[in-house]
Amino acid sequence: MKIFLVLLISLLCGTVVGEPAVGEHPLGLGVSRMAPEPPPIVSGRASFYSSSFHGRKTASGERYDHQTISAASSRFPLGTTVAVRRVLSARCIVVRINDRMGHRSRVIDLSREAAVRLGMIDAGVTDVEVTPLPKYLVGHEHACALAFAPPPYLHTDP
Repeated sequence: MKIFLVLLISLLCGTVVGEPAVGEHPLGLGVSRMAPEPPPIVSGRASFYSSSFHGRKTASGERYDHQTISAASSRFPLGTTVAVRRVLSARCIVVRINDRMGHRSRVIDLSREAAVRLGMIDAGVTDVEVTPLPKYLVGHEHACALAFAPPPYLHTDP
């Protein structure tokens, strides 16, 4: 039965049994290219802007508003959308980098609203994981969860 299915699949895919098609992964049936590597996850500490910065100009030229969701980081380019996950609570938020930060001991500085949503106002500084959000996840309802999900793999029987 297995041989019949393998022959049928190979005929439908247009490949010879036992030989992967050009550009295909040998274990993937019908996969035309390898899945892209997930972006790296940066672990570190996060803090949030003081309200005294409200109204000041950011590195991107925008005015900082503590009621919007934004962040500062020296590790990601301006305009990058990143997912930030609080390690202790697994709360997650998507923010856009619109400013640079001076201290190097932290990974990211969040706006007050972003810090509220992560539940870190009382803590002040907390451990986080940050990863750039792929373009196809920007605006997705579950972008945070998907950004930190392990990459899918196709499992095949030998």
